[in-house]
Amino acid sequence: MASKRSTAKLGLVSKHWLLPKEEGYALVDMRGTATPPSKDFYQIFLRPDIINDQGKLEPGCLILRVWKIVPPTRPEKKSPAEYKDTFLEYIDDDKIQSEIQRCAGKHTADYITEMVENGRIDYLDRLDKNIIFQIILHLDLEDIYRLGRVSKKFREYCNSCDLWEMIYRKYSQTPITQDLLMLAAERGWKKLFFTNKLQLQMQLLRIRKHEGSTAFMTQEEEGQ
Repeated sequence: MASKRSTAKLGLVSKHWLLPKEEGYALVDMRGTATPPSKDFYQIFLRPDIINDQGKLEPGCLILRVWKIVPPTRPEKKSPAEYKDTFLEYIDDDKIQSEIQRCAGKHTADYITEMVENGRIDYLDRLDKNIIFQIILHLDLEDIYRLGRVSKKFREYCNSCDLWEMIYRKYSQTPITQDLLMLAAERGWKKLFFTNKLQLQMQLLRIRKHEGSTAFMTQEEEGQ
């Protein structure tokens, strides 16, 4: 059987903002619970070739750690199993590929293999959150909805209160008052954005009445 070693293309990646040092220059640092019926915990860590602080090349590697979860009837404790490969080793290592697929699923296993073999890196996923928000602000509402279905991370981004505050301030003609800020803290900017003007005015009126009632009670207490 011919070796697949010549197909590894994930090579040298310089130390820059896409690979922060405090994260170990990680391209992948994934933790989770294995796919059912297994209940094992796992971590997948992947780092490309880098030039260290001494100017020396450190070959890239992939590390898989697995914590076996055993039934209570088997109280013995086991240390986590650790598998470590260079990229060339990984391509020919059926065992670690199979274990990644068992723990994280076929989609993740294919994603990592594609990254190692073809050097394909998802740079969009590594952008700073505020940069991603600025990109999303240029999308139509329908496209924001679709983007939120791409992954768990983008679902969080597309439903972020910070993002919807930006969208509200950009498109809404309603003045940003203290009452509106209080309502946003209570209901969230996304709900406010999709609230029609009549409903919004009624909700703001409710807050004003509540504030007036609170102020009246305070004045009564001070007068006693």
